[in-house]
Amino acid sequence: CACALFQSSKRCTVIGGSGFLGRHLVEKLLERGYIVSVFDILQGFELPGVTFHVGDLCDRQALLPALQGASVVFHCASPSPASDDRALFHRVNVEGTRTVLQACREAGVQRLVLTSSASVVFEGTDIKNASEDLPYARRPIDYYTETKIQQEKLVLEACDPGRGFLTVAIRPHGIFGPRDPQLVPILVDSARRGKMKFIIG
Repeated sequence: CACALFQSSKRCTVIGGSGFLGRHLVEKLLERGYIVSVFDILQGFELPGVTFHVGDLCDRQALLPALQGASVVFHCASPSPASDDRALFHRVNVEGTRTVLQACREAGVQRLVLTSSASVVFEGTDIKNASEDLPYARRPIDYYTETKIQQEKLVLEACDPGRGFLTVAIRPHGIFGPRDPQLVPILVDSARRGKMKFIIG
């Protein structure tokens, strides 16, 4: 029935939905009438109409229930770029993404949207008027970026229109706003300690 088709197309899952970006995404999806499930290692908040699934991203059996019935999955789970835990970056960004792709196929998910990073094409100089054809950085600026490149490749290579599974990666440069736990607090702390090197405006 058309009603059931509409319900299915309006059902989505946000992996990493308890994080800064994930929570904002959940709120916007709810505003637009989507039925939202969240999968994360912790439940960071409560919202009416949101189903939470707590588990490890690398555990396919824990992940599958969160994907059931979803037509689109938003994957925005990642350790903080400021972390220096190389094993964690690899486990979440690479191995976790392999698990996500496998679980999406198994659950019949039609679309996967990955939050990647602009750093995957950054070579140490300003990028102006770049297109999507810009090659990946040959010398990634850090291990976080190295694993984000691997992650993005996995997701884009998994795109299979013939089998009804579409994937895309978005590359935000910097994310900030209400409840920002990183960028603005770091800037404020640096300013208080007299470490600011630039005045904007």
